[in-house]
Amino acid sequence: MFSITEEIQCYITCITGSRLLPLIGAHVFLALLFFTFYLKARKSLLRIFSFIAAQLFMLFVICTTFFAMRCSQMLTIEIYIAYVILSTLVVILLPKVYYRILIKRYKAKPLTDIIDWPQTFVNTLTEEAKVYYYDSAIPRAFISGKIIFLSMGMLELMDDLELKAVLAHEVWHLRHNNEMPLLRQLSFMTFTQNRSKDEFEILADIFAGEIVSGDAVESARVKLN
Repeated sequence: MFSITEEIQCYITCITGSRLLPLIGAHVFLALLFFTFYLKARKSLLRIFSFIAAQLFMLFVICTTFFAMRCSQMLTIEIYIAYVILSTLVVILLPKVYYRILIKRYKAKPLTDIIDWPQTFVNTLTEEAKVYYYDSAIPRAFISGKIIFLSMGMLELMDDLELKAVLAHEVWHLRHNNEMPLLRQLSFMTFTQNRSKDEFEILADIFAGEIVSGDAVESARVKLN
């Protein structure tokens, strides 16, 4: 019968008597160091890369521990290997495919197919983003990857200045990469807190106000509420 106590004792006995102990200790230290960077970092990309580095060093720890073991009671290590591999794959692959999933799901098309100036405006703020629209009467705007999604309801509801404010708001989110589900997924997997959504919305509104005008931001907010 499986016993977690016996398994832990097995780990301790095998590892403490192994010549690989210093290597395991170094990898644990580096994993904890990068995980600390993940907790402290404010920039999204730094958080992501720190998390990946911490996961890779934990994988090194697991592999080294595996070679140090001299018994077969290793159920927890096998479970954690699967967790590390799957969660790291999510971190690496999700940003590369998620926006494509959304394009297909919403049947979104480039906004330049029907109107040019919003893409031109976004190009003045960032050269990487593309603006897509999709058929929905509900006024909504969001980003995924380097794509800004606008519903037809949003396009019909806003005048030009208000739409510029909405686009600038989304560009801020795009630059900081926090509307992607990635950081929320990392927070869930590591049992940590991400910054609050309200805080991000306030910062994005401030940016939009500086780029367009505070009145346009407030007018767009009123229409959406």
